[in-house]
Amino acid sequence: MAPSNSRSRSTRPMRSSRTKVKTYHEETSSDDSDNVPRSERASLSLRSRSATRMPRSYREESTDASFDEPVEDQELEPPAATEVEEQAVPPESITTPRPPRQPRPRRTTTPKPKQTKRPSKSRSQVGKPLHKRAKVDEDFGIVLGSGVIPPWQTLPYHILLDIFLRASYPLLDEGRSDRNDSVKWLLGMALLCRSFQEPALAALFQCPPLLPAHKTHALFNLLSLPPDSLSMNYSSKIKNLHLEVEPLLVYKSGPTLGYFDLAKLIEKIPQVQTVRLYHKDDYTVGIPPWHIVPSRWTYPESVFSAIKDTGIHLRSWDWNSRFLEVEKLLELMIAKHVEPAFQGLRELKLLHLNDNQREELSENGTLLASALNVLPNIQRLEFLESSLVSGEVLTHLPHTLRSLTLRNCDRMWSDDLTAFLVSHGTNLQELNLGHNRHLSMSFIQCLGQSCPNLKMFKMDVSMHDGSSYHDVEPHFESLLVKTQIPTWPTSLQEIELTQLRKWDDATAEVFFTSLVNAAPNLRDLRKLGISAILKIGWRDRATFRERWISRLEKVFLRHSPPPDPNLRSLRKRQLNASNPTSAVGVADEGQAGASQPADGGPSTSAKRQSTRLAQQSSVEASEIASSQFRENSPLDAGDIQGMCDVVNIRIDNQRPTEMQYNENDFLDDELSGDEDWNGDDIEPAPGHAW
Repeated sequence: MAPSNSRSRSTRPMRSSRTKVKTYHEETSSDDSDNVPRSERASLSLRSRSATRMPRSYREESTDASFDEPVEDQELEPPAATEVEEQAVPPESITTPRPPRQPRPRRTTTPKPKQTKRPSKSRSQVGKPLHKRAKVDEDFGIVLGSGVIPPWQTLPYHILLDIFLRASYPLLDEGRSDRNDSVKWLLGMALLCRSFQEPALAALFQCPPLLPAHKTHALFNLLSLPPDSLSMNYSSKIKNLHLEVEPLLVYKSGPTLGYFDLAKLIEKIPQVQTVRLYHKDDYTVGIPPWHIVPSRWTYPESVFSAIKDTGIHLRSWDWNSRFLEVEKLLELMIAKHVEPAFQGLRELKLLHLNDNQREELSENGTLLASALNVLPNIQRLEFLESSLVSGEVLTHLPHTLRSLTLRNCDRMWSDDLTAFLVSHGTNLQELNLGHNRHLSMSFIQCLGQSCPNLKMFKMDVSMHDGSSYHDVEPHFESLLVKTQIPTWPTSLQEIELTQLRKWDDATAEVFFTSLVNAAPNLRDLRKLGISAILKIGWRDRATFRERWISRLEKVFLRHSPPPDPNLRSLRKRQLNASNPTSAVGVADEGQAGASQPADGGPSTSAKRQSTRLAQQSSVEASEIASSQFRENSPLDAGDIQGMCDVVNIRIDNQRPTEMQYNENDFLDDELSGDEDWNGDDIEPAPGHAW
């Protein structure tokens, strides 16, 4: 039997009498020829025998071919070299030529060998091309690179670890109780390269995502294995432990896993520094104290014993009254803060510490102040939805504080905060105030003198109330008065003030004027964001907005042009001759290499670079100064700050709500519900509708 042709649909032998055709009326003795129409026989006799001159055929594959050669084998063949060149041609315009259909030989009495059954072809493969061409992605723009891939695998371990930590944070969305995609990305990086394995896994295990619950059991089983059987010491990589209490410590993790023992896990991680035991409802702001449901879980003594026996020295810890009532929690705080494991605390967060007693310093307030004073190294303190915090408690806080956060604290007044800033504001670097119902901004008049090292100042005057009253109005008469002129620390780097309200246009004028006057001294300020509400006429408000927004942008927004994209360390591109700076760069590049001095002093190219930068700075300063004078601004050129990367000023009269909507919330991102409509409406029957 002749070898089968890869392009032929039949592997049966060809009769020699069919190879030499004298006329298209040639008689045949084959039984199959009687079943072939005369027109088809004529076309077969005149058809060329060369495979290169076969006409195109659009017929479907015949099932009369031999079963010895499965069709699926052709689909698994690698594409030929010419097929890569034909990818630009649409697949519908390319058809593979097919050889002529050969007649079957005459049947004999010789027993036919057993045929192998061809694998059935799925319905989805009918009509598919034998060789699927790769899809060509859309061109969304070509990024011009240097052409050189940096040797990332040769970077030191600590640099790779820092890169992975910054690129993957955060691993867990605690508000939604769900993992982020960065977890899979870190695992992919660990499997990509051997040098990436340890830093990527270290970034993953530094604060392991302990959701869902069976992942925590799997982590404990991994840490329980002998260290010799592991590729790295995983227990030493865990520095932070964030754990949601309800799904893991209250309920069973299935019939086989059972309850999880937190104390046994802490015994396996002696290098841990941060322990956060939180509840998912802690991220809902504005829940009234009488609506806070206590958790079934409470602080067990076994956890503190494990921390003490393992020799752990904590740096951050959270106390939450959801897990223990306030009176018992304060007693527990006093008892644990004097232990060596808590003496090194630098960050402390207190949640839902509420008090029914209305006097200035109640018994619980005295216990709270005593529990905080025994922490010698505390630097960051956060009070969240704690009515127990008052002015007397603040004055008894340690003087080592560098960051203070007060959110939704109903017993905090501006006079109390002023007294705290005067006595404790010397070392304060961050002040974050949000949703405090009785706190106005009168304390700002002493901010510059009391807090000389303050770097971040945030205040949100919007209110949240999850009760049936839905009271979202502040409980102070005025935010500021005209006689209370704000003062600003010269060390400020970020100012963010949200929903400033309950003031008039004259007071707002004084407020914005104080910012402009302090601009020459605020050289470190990089972000300025203010949203204010003015209840005045729309014409006056429009005039006020147009004047002050443009003025603040001129004063604080960075005026220097962006860096020249032609001057970079990547692949050199042809510079634009119209740009004077670029023209200097062309001259420098053309003369590079021949400007090294013989005496070993500074190179001529370095001198040209410093000269170019000096010229550019002088040109920018002159342009800024001239633009100010052209606008007839009352500011002098020396009063310009011009160092802020972000200046976002908003002045309107909208009513503040807990959820702010913009145009992005009204786009058709979700399904409309009419996807099954075929375009035809059902016509109602003729007649009246009643």
